[in-house]
Amino acid sequence: MKIAKPTKWLLFSILVVSAVVFFFFFRMYRDDIKAITGFMASYEQFDKAVSFYADKGRPDGLGKANEALIELQARASLRLSSLIKNDGELMDQAREVADLSRRELEGLKMEDHRLLHEKRIAAYARFQELSGRRR
Repeated sequence: MKIAKPTKWLLFSILVVSAVVFFFFFRMYRDDIKAITGFMASYEQFDKAVSFYADKGRPDGLGKANEALIELQARASLRLSSLIKNDGELMDQAREVADLSRRELEGLKMEDHRLLHEKRIAAYARFQELSGRRR
């Protein structure tokens, strides 16, 4: 039994459109995952830099902490598609973590950072919980 030519073209067109749609959504999901892992990596870098500065109190530690904060704030402005569970809450939580980090670093210069440190740790734990990437 032969399939008519128009039917072959229709099936081929449907297959091509389906593949394009699949790869489009796959790319969006992959970009979301990269944004989340990038934010988490910049947070870890900031946490190490702040710990180094708090322990040593040296001016070069402050420069590294400021650089890490700048990167953290840039990564906190992530945009997630609705393919990720809790996308809105994740974006809000990332901005909250960056804001608390900034306030902690400012407080660290004035030796008033313990409460902010605890809030930042709690906010990041909530971010990890929402992203499903708890360690």
